[in-house]
Amino acid sequence: MLKVSKALLTFALILACVATVDAADKGAKKKKGNKKQAAVRIQALNLPASIELNAEQKEKIAALKKEYTPQFAALQKKNREILTPDQLKARREAMKAAKDAGKKGKELRAAVDEALKLSDDQQKQMKEVAGETRKLNGEVRGKLESVLTSDQLAKIKKPAKGGKKKNKKKNS
Repeated sequence: MLKVSKALLTFALILACVATVDAADKGAKKKKGNKKQAAVRIQALNLPASIELNAEQKEKIAALKKEYTPQFAALQKKNREILTPDQLKARREAMKAAKDAGKKGKELRAAVDEALKLSDDQQKQMKEVAGETRKLNGEVRGKLESVLTSDQLAKIKKPAKGGKKKNKKKNS
């Protein structure tokens, strides 16, 4: 049961990344027509608005984006190629319907997972791509840590749900 849960969670994370890419693809077609540049988002480089970067940091982060964008683009392409055109359409429709229904997080991913009806082989491939993506994000995160100050890193590393878990423990 735990393995299935982990596999579904991994798959859901992949879907979230791919959904972001699909939305960016649509925006890229409308705006610039340059699909590759606008479509790739590197999760590790999505910094909170509360972090202010100096010019040197901005330059170094731009260099990281330039260095890693092709690798993330390749992984995202590989991820999209796993799904059939019907599954891609089903994913978009399920995503839209779930968002319109106000679903977020696990509920949204569950609705999308149900609509996709992946084969065992597709699940395995998605899991492999997710692992590669996590590994690459970890590499980027390591390089990002050398660019940011300790105060900036503290703003990133604060777990969003950490406080909730502590409160649950205290209330129990």
